[in-house]
Amino acid sequence: MKTARILVVATGILLPYLVRLPYGKEWADQYTQGGIFGWLFFGAFNAIAWGSILALSFLYRRPRSLIFPAVFGFGFLAWAHAPLDLGADAQAAIALIFIPIYAVAPILVGGLVGLLFDRLVWPERKRHHCSVNS
Repeated sequence: MKTARILVVATGILLPYLVRLPYGKEWADQYTQGGIFGWLFFGAFNAIAWGSILALSFLYRRPRSLIFPAVFGFGFLAWAHAPLDLGADAQAAIALIFIPIYAVAPILVGGLVGLLFDRLVWPERKRHHCSVNS
């Protein structure tokens, strides 16, 4: 589970930048030109989303259950961050605050699906111990 949690954090931090790369350098630069305070500000709000997935990981018994909140949450984040044009409007940057907050809803839906799979579909295997009676 430790590796899965590290992957969630790394993906959550890098995802908003990576989804902008296919649109070109100028598009990616919109997210990276804020300096250290911009990175910290952006990272703090983005932590709402990946932190929610990380928190859900403590409810699961198996790492594969994290696929559901990760796909729902990171999918929403990718969908919202990729086309966001910060230069289109003076208020466009406000979306950087609300995108991670809005991502919590699909993360929770995915978290519930993951919990159902974790407990009902992928139950723990019972170990059978052979005992020899003499």
